[in-house]
Amino acid sequence: MTITFLFTIFFIPAIPTASAGDLPKLITFTSYKVGSLGYTLTSGFREAIEQLTPMKVRVEPYDTDVARVLPLRSGESEMSILTGATGTCASYGIADFGTKAWGPQPIRQVWRGLSLYLSFLTRADSGIKTIEDVRGKRVPKVPGWPAGMRTIEGIMAFGNLTWKDVKAVPQSGYVNQLKGVIQGSVDVCYAATVTPTVKELQAGPHKAAWIRLPHSDKAAWKRCLAKAPWFIPAVCKRAPGLPKGETMEVGGYPYSLWAYATVDPDVIYNVVKAMDKGYSIYKDMHRAMPAFKIKGAVKNPSPVPYHEGAIRYFKEVGIWTPEMDKWQAEQLKAFEARVAKYKKK
Repeated sequence: MTITFLFTIFFIPAIPTASAGDLPKLITFTSYKVGSLGYTLTSGFREAIEQLTPMKVRVEPYDTDVARVLPLRSGESEMSILTGATGTCASYGIADFGTKAWGPQPIRQVWRGLSLYLSFLTRADSGIKTIEDVRGKRVPKVPGWPAGMRTIEGIMAFGNLTWKDVKAVPQSGYVNQLKGVIQGSVDVCYAATVTPTVKELQAGPHKAAWIRLPHSDKAAWKRCLAKAPWFIPAVCKRAPGLPKGETMEVGGYPYSLWAYATVDPDVIYNVVKAMDKGYSIYKDMHRAMPAFKIKGAVKNPSPVPYHEGAIRYFKEVGIWTPEMDKWQAEQLKAFEARVAKYKKK
């Protein structure tokens, strides 16, 4: 491993750039707590950026979504790693960002990353097969988790359900509502396929079962997206409780890199270029790293505009298409409409 690392250092040339002398000596990423996947990912990107540009990178961990975004808004930090749910909430001015102090934020996507696959999870012997089957059942309600609760409401809306149609059961957090299914205090929960607690359910006597969200049901998805616009159709190929060789249509959102529109485009351009050219530097640092190949940087993005510095590089390498130009224009127009509507409140 040491030989490979040394080879990487000496045989990957620094990225030449006409603006290298104008780039800051230090940039900051905000991230999730130390030990989290988000912190591991940003630490890997730091290696590539520092080896291939004149910029040093500081990774600052924070506990909450608002705490991670606040340094971006104040200009104290250039970038952050956030889920698609958080980035979209910030752009739309909803959930934690729906207060007078926030509202729609000019946050931009930099790199669409790792996909997270999510839906309602239940016991395999519960008899619950569709969202419609959740009617009258016990559904977790978690205070202080607005993005998660909005997604739960979106999934219920997929089946034309609201809180009036189910039995809300208070739960203290994301993991606890999963444990509620194991313990029998709730009938369904909201879960990501990679969550270790899902494996715990699958290993138990009741096993795990996922509620599918058929992509062909356009009306249902329209209702879902009206509640949770970050929760986009996704196809999962592997999950506890999913028979080997099968796939399932659910929803999802990514772990992505974000920056405010006000960040210097040259900084974002050089970060994105370093992540592409330096992929071999960080790709083996975690099993999730291969999800950050350049081709996936603009695939199935969140409904939020991209940063102009990132677009400049994406065009250079040919992954940004005329269709993406049209999509970007639509997203920018939609953002301005959100800002205008918010100002009228």
